[in-house]
Amino acid sequence: MGAGPSTASNGSLSLKGDIAVVVGASQGIGLGVARRFARAGANVWIVVRNEQKGKAVVDELKQLGAPDARYSLADLSSKDDCQRAAGEIKTAAGEGGIGYLIQTQGGPPGAHDDAPGIDPHFAVQVFSRVILAYELRHTVKRSSVAIAIAGMGAKQFDTDDITLDRVKASGRASSALAKIVTIGGRDATVLDAAWLELAKDSSPDVQYLHLFPGVVKTNVMANTGQSAFFIWMSWLAGVLMGRTIDQYAEIPFFLTANPEGRKFVERGGMFWNERFKKVGAAPRAEDESTRKAIWDWLLAQMAR
Repeated sequence: MGAGPSTASNGSLSLKGDIAVVVGASQGIGLGVARRFARAGANVWIVVRNEQKGKAVVDELKQLGAPDARYSLADLSSKDDCQRAAGEIKTAAGEGGIGYLIQTQGGPPGAHDDAPGIDPHFAVQVFSRVILAYELRHTVKRSSVAIAIAGMGAKQFDTDDITLDRVKASGRASSALAKIVTIGGRDATVLDAAWLELAKDSSPDVQYLHLFPGVVKTNVMANTGQSAFFIWMSWLAGVLMGRTIDQYAEIPFFLTANPEGRKFVERGGMFWNERFKKVGAAPRAEDESTRKAIWDWLLAQMAR
């Protein structure tokens, strides 16, 4: 593809009249993305859990230039809440739909994500993203984005243990590092598989993106209850290599709202890292039978 793209042209873009829905925008990457769309004059609707934080962010977005900023409250660990929030967005958007759905909720597995079945981590990090993207697949007109851990799944994947109940019971994912590797690999495979399937059921004009953000300066490790060592290492990595949330926000903004970025995506597909390097889908997500088994399981969970 030659030289990598530059986000320098972002500054000249106006998104007046467009609607961007940002999920998980009360802090971290989501807040940075919401700010970026507001600065471009877009209407920015956010989905958050905390009403006080939601009101504060909406006030900030209006000050930054969003003509219409609003929030929806949802406990993203609840399937019913996710579906209700999606319904509210569809009703508010009407036939015109929304331009962009950008999901940033969740984070790495925490210290207490050992519950059987759909545990709180999986519910927020993976399942809520799938539910919202699925429910809004005909409402989104330009880009549906998950910012998480694209392309990092293991070469082996047990479709009979998507919730990792057997792994949890065995104790093989008891340490913080093992959780990040094992549970994170599962998350990447399921999200990549879902995004590939969702793209089949949407307009060809809609670009689906799964973006690995790299190191961004947020409180995500502390928020998941990690050990002091992992929190300290995360902080150090942020100091040495990390972008601020506003710096990182230029990347998803470029890939979704900038015509140059959309052409880049059109040529290279849906899985990217923060250096505009194509990472490819998680290995097992590219296997048709595995992907179908994951998607059928997700559809069954959403229908319950």
